Amino acid sequence: MKSFKKRLLKKSTKMVGSIALFLGSLVLFPNSLLSGHQPKCPDELLK
Repeated sequence: MKSFKKRLLKKSTKMVGSIALFLGSLVLFPNSLLSGHQPKCPDELLK
């Protein structure tokens, strides 16, 4: 019974980790695309 619980716990933690990585990539990918396009700073602010 203990080995079954350990196996179930390992599988559930792997699944949660992979889901977290997948959701993280969904959040980070669009943000990196948006941050790649930065508006040009006006020259008045640079002085």
